[in-house]
Amino acid sequence: MHLTRSISILTIFIIFIASCSSVQVTEESVRESSIATVEVSTDDSYSTSNLAMSVSATVYFDFDKFNLTSRSIQALRGVVSTMSENTELTIVIEGHADDRGTREYNLALGQRRAESVADYLESNGINRTRLSIISYGEENPVDASSNEAAWSKNRRVEIK
Repeated sequence: MHLTRSISILTIFIIFIASCSSVQVTEESVRESSIATVEVSTDDSYSTSNLAMSVSATVYFDFDKFNLTSRSIQALRGVVSTMSENTELTIVIEGHADDRGTREYNLALGQRRAESVADYLESNGINRTRLSIISYGEENPVDASSNEAAWSKNRRVEIK
């Protein structure tokens, strides 16, 4: 009788967890005043056939660089994992730069940053047709201030 009751409680708990309308997982890595995040959310509008999945991540870069660091790769591993598990999922990779340099140079740098992220995802099994790339250069700053703290926030790639 005690075993039957425990199984019933466990079953109710599992049904409750499965019926939750949203799940959010966040992974953060903090080092040397930069933050890389991966956030995966699902939104199930009361029907398992109507599942919406999204991935978002931000990867930060050093001044005038577009190479991925170990922190960047750590953030991108979550994206690779989510996209591998959800083969219909597509993403937009947005490249950004700080406001130092010409507009044309910053657009090209944002493009190279976005391409380096796309290359990493592709080298880890994500089909390039699932990736859209755009560069905003310096046009969409997170912080419009003119100091190192602001510039370091603006040197990024956002995955949406």
